[in-house]
Amino acid sequence: MRRPTARRVGLVARTELRRTWRNLRESTRGILLLLLGGAGLAVYSLVGAGGAFFVGRAMVGGEFDAARLAMTGLTVGLFGLVAFSTGQHAVKRTAEPDALDGLLTTAPAADILGGVLVAELLRVLAALAVPLLALTGGLAVGTGSVAVAVVVPAVLFPLLVLGTVVGLGVGLLVKLLVGQVAFVARHRGSVGTVASLVLACGWVLVWTTQSAQAAALEAVTASPLSWLADVLLLAVPGVDADPLAAATAVGVLLASVPVGVAALLWLAERVWYADPIQPDHEFDSDDRRLSDRLLSGWVPRATRVVAQKSWLRARRAPITVQFALVPVFLLVFQLQTVIFDGTVPPTLPLAAGLASGATAGAAFTLNPLGGEEGVLPLTLTANVSGRAFVGGLVLAGALPGLVGVAVSVVGFGVAAGVSPLAVAVALTAGLLVTVSAPAIAAGAGVVFPKFESSSVRGREVVVPSTWAFALYAAALVVAVAPVSGAYLAVVGTPFPVAVAPAVTLVGGLLGTAVLAGGGALAGFYYAGNRVATYRLD
Repeated sequence: MRRPTARRVGLVARTELRRTWRNLRESTRGILLLLLGGAGLAVYSLVGAGGAFFVGRAMVGGEFDAARLAMTGLTVGLFGLVAFSTGQHAVKRTAEPDALDGLLTTAPAADILGGVLVAELLRVLAALAVPLLALTGGLAVGTGSVAVAVVVPAVLFPLLVLGTVVGLGVGLLVKLLVGQVAFVARHRGSVGTVASLVLACGWVLVWTTQSAQAAALEAVTASPLSWLADVLLLAVPGVDADPLAAATAVGVLLASVPVGVAALLWLAERVWYADPIQPDHEFDSDDRRLSDRLLSGWVPRATRVVAQKSWLRARRAPITVQFALVPVFLLVFQLQTVIFDGTVPPTLPLAAGLASGATAGAAFTLNPLGGEEGVLPLTLTANVSGRAFVGGLVLAGALPGLVGVAVSVVGFGVAAGVSPLAVAVALTAGLLVTVSAPAIAAGAGVVFPKFESSSVRGREVVVPSTWAFALYAAALVVAVAPVSGAYLAVVGTPFPVAVAPAVTLVGGLLGTAVLAGGGALAGFYYAGNRVATYRLD
C-alpha cells in the first residue's frame, strides 16, 4: 500500500486543483489575483525574453563571465523562488490538505502525498511555464542555437520539481515542529511572527547592503546549483563550459528528487498520523492576575476581565492581532539608516512613538463586534455594559502600548541625541496617541464591522474590515498632523523656524491633544452605545 497508484494520486491532485480554482473563481480577491497575475505573466514574459536574448548575444560575443553569472542567477533564483513560494503555501495549506482525516481512511499517505505534490507542481508550472518558455525562446534566438531550446527546458523542469519538493518538505517540517514541540505549539503565533520579521529583515539586508550582496553572490556561485549553468552553456557553440561540472550537476539533480520525495513521505507520515500537542489554555475569571493587582480600585472588574480576555486570546492566537503591526513596518526605512549607517535619524523617536501608539490602537478595538466571532451572542447578553466592554478593549491595547512607547521613544531619543524638549514632546505625543488611538479605532470598527472570516496562513480568522482600517488611519493621520509638522520643522530640517522651537513643539502637541482627545471621546461613546444597542438579526 505504500506504492502510490496513478488513479488515487490523480484523484487527490484533481481535487486539490479544483479547490484552488474554486477559491480563485468565486471571490473578488481571487478574480483580482487572476487578472493581476495574467498581466504580470505577460510583463515578465516580455522582460525575460528580451533579457535572455541579450544574454545569448553576450555569450556569442565572448562575454563568458557575464553569461555564466546570468545562467547561475537563473538556476539558483528559480530554485529559491519555487522553494520559498511552495514552502509558504505548504505552511498555510497544502502540508495538511482539507479533509485529511477522511483521506487517510481511504488512501495511504503515499497516494495523498503524491497527489498534493503533483497538484503543487502543476500550480508552479501554471505560474512559470509561459515566462520560462519566453526566456527559452529569447535565449535560443540570441545564441542562434536550436540545442538551447531543448536543453533549457530539460534542465529547468527537474529543477522546478526539486524546488517544489523542498518547499513542501519545509512546510511539513514546520507542521511537525508545531504539532510535536510543546514550546512551538504554545507560542506558534509568536514564533511565526518573529520568523517572518527575521526573513523580512534578512531580505532587506541582502538587497540594500553591498557586503551582504557580495556574500550572497559568493555563496550562490559556490553551491552545486551553480553547476547547472555549465549544462546550459554546453548547448551554446563556442562557449567554454566544464563538462564534468555539468555531468555532476545533472546527476545530483536527478538523484535529489527521489531522495527528497522519500524524505517527504517520512515527514508526512509523522505529521498526518500523529496526534498534535494540545497546549492547556484556561481562563479563570476569579484568578487575581498582575493587572488585577495594579488596576484594582481604579478600573471596574468587568472592564478588567474584558482586557484580560483580549490578552489571553492574543497570546493563544497571535495571528488574530498580527495585522496591527502594519504601522511598525513604516519604520523600516529609518531603521535601515540605523543598521547600515550606524546613525539614528532625529525623526525616529517621534515616528517610533506614533507607530507604537497606532499599533496599540489597532490591536484589539478595530473590530469590536466581529472580533467576538462565535461568542458575540454571549457578549451581548452578558452583564457587561457597552461602554465597559469597549473600555476593556481600549485598556487591552493602551496598557501594554504605553510601555512600548516609553521604551522606544526614550531609547531612540537618547541615541539620536535630540534635545530633551524634543524627546519630551515625542514621548507625550506617543502616549497621547496610545491612549486615544484604541477609542478612535473602536469608532471606526463599529462603523465598518466585519463578521466574515478570512484565510490567514491557512487559518480562518475574522480580521478587521479594510474600510475600518482606512477610516482609522485617516483619523489618526489628521490627529497627529500638528505635532508631526511641528517636530519635523524643529528637528527634522536644517532650516530655522520663524517661531521659537519650544513654542512650535508645544503648539503642535496641543493641537494633536485636542484632535486626538476629541476623536477618542467620539469614538468611545459611539462604539459603546453601538455595542449596547446592537441586535443580532
